[in-house]
Amino acid sequence: MNRAARDPFRWVTTGIMLFFSLVVLGLFLADFLYVDTASIRTVAASREIRQAFLLTLGTSFLTTFFSILVAVPTAYALSRNRFPGIAVFDTLVDILIVLPVLIIGVSLLVFFRMGAEFSQSGSLLLRGIGAAISRCGEFFIYTKAGIVLAQFFCAAPFAIRTIKTTFDEIGVRTEDVAMTLGCTRAGAFRHVTLPLARHGILAGVVFSWVRAFGVFGAVTMVAGAVRGRTEVLPTSIYLEVSI
Repeated sequence: MNRAARDPFRWVTTGIMLFFSLVVLGLFLADFLYVDTASIRTVAASREIRQAFLLTLGTSFLTTFFSILVAVPTAYALSRNRFPGIAVFDTLVDILIVLPVLIIGVSLLVFFRMGAEFSQSGSLLLRGIGAAISRCGEFFIYTKAGIVLAQFFCAAPFAIRTIKTTFDEIGVRTEDVAMTLGCTRAGAFRHVTLPLARHGILAGVVFSWVRAFGVFGAVTMVAGAVRGRTEVLPTSIYLEVSI
């Protein structure tokens, strides 16, 4: 018997892994056995479900696009910059990851509500800021744009964290070598770091899209669940199960 076969720790960890995997497979198997052909036909024929699916698909793709636009430079700044207080910005990303999505939705509503209150303040500066925030609230609250906004704050942190890990693994020395050969910092980023980070960025795209596609609580708080207008697929599933 070889050494690996005699190692009890390996057997324990492997057993836990197998147990967890079997439970996950059991969940998917239960879903597969529960759904029958008639139910699938009913769902496929439902106009409301199709609308919700297409709306979720479209908004999640748009959210992913905006998330990556923000995530790449943000992740690069968090990975490369070193100054007092940088840990605060890094922590804010983690807070959005661990915060319940329902709280993110409530926070957005409170933010727009505070804008309306500021617009009635005695300070000219606060009135201007409050009026701008209030107009943003009118644009986002109970609209399709609000779906994208809620999905963005739930999905972007996952893209930032994934891409930052990739930038950390690449390291700054590669860029320094490129700069000694005549590249600017931006040129080194574009021609060296980005190509090396493409797999990490792709992983960020996937994580961001999956997160955006499945957001329920935050979207419901900000955009509501108006059938045919702001009802996304997770909301449809919840409503169908509740009745």
